[in-house]
Amino acid sequence: MSTQRTLRYLTIIVLSLIWVAPLLAIFVFSFAPNSDIVRMSLIPSSVTLDNYNTVLSTTMRGVSIPRSLVNSALIVVIHVFGILLLDVPAAYALARIKFFGREIIFALILVTMMMPGHIILMSLYELMSKMGLVNSLPGIFLPGLPRVIGIFLLRQFFRELPIELEDAAKIDGAGDWQIFLRIMVPLAAPALATLTIVTVLYSWNNFLWPLVVINTPEMMTAPIAMAYLDSGTNATQNYADLLAAAFVTTFPVIIFFFAAQGRIIRGLSPTVGIK
Repeated sequence: MSTQRTLRYLTIIVLSLIWVAPLLAIFVFSFAPNSDIVRMSLIPSSVTLDNYNTVLSTTMRGVSIPRSLVNSALIVVIHVFGILLLDVPAAYALARIKFFGREIIFALILVTMMMPGHIILMSLYELMSKMGLVNSLPGIFLPGLPRVIGIFLLRQFFRELPIELEDAAKIDGAGDWQIFLRIMVPLAAPALATLTIVTVLYSWNNFLWPLVVINTPEMMTAPIAMAYLDSGTNATQNYADLLAAAFVTTFPVIIFFFAAQGRIIRGLSPTVGIK
């Protein structure tokens, strides 16, 4: 093995350990007594499941972690289906259908993607307030439908698909909707998988907008619930419970990412679905 490759592997290993170390510490000390954390012990003196029993079966400061997980899961599911339902037709139209103003519309869509989200934060909150959606799940997920990044990603994918596929389908008598649903959408499966993964990660980790629009503990998502619990830390705080709550709220998205990361790479090539 060459010296360059050895250095490359060592660098990757070191960076991986730096990334994994905090997660490993959270996991290990989530099973430890709170006294070990207060004393800053490097090794837990004992192992206990009481922290997880507290997190999963009781309400801490009015916040139920299981309820927040359910809220986050519902929002993720709605976001995934809603974004796919809205982004796929929009991207296909902007990529494959010629109409007046197509490039101008796409440019305007890109402008909205470049705008920082906090610029429209107050206007968006006022709109949700007038619609009576403040402190509700629709108030959280509706502003995220559709996603501009999804339209951009799928448009680039659809543009790279061979035009001969459509021509052959039209010769066989297929209509526009048949071409879209039976040919283009199946071929775009890798890109759809990538968009699904990105949407899940974004939706689960979304913090700023739910923080603004939610004001009661029972409507909190997992990140908001975790931040709310952590905001009350003091000398008597049970830090072991906080670590258990942090691991519970982080574990689903970590597992999902590692299980689906290969799809992201395969989704970047439009030729993957063409045999």
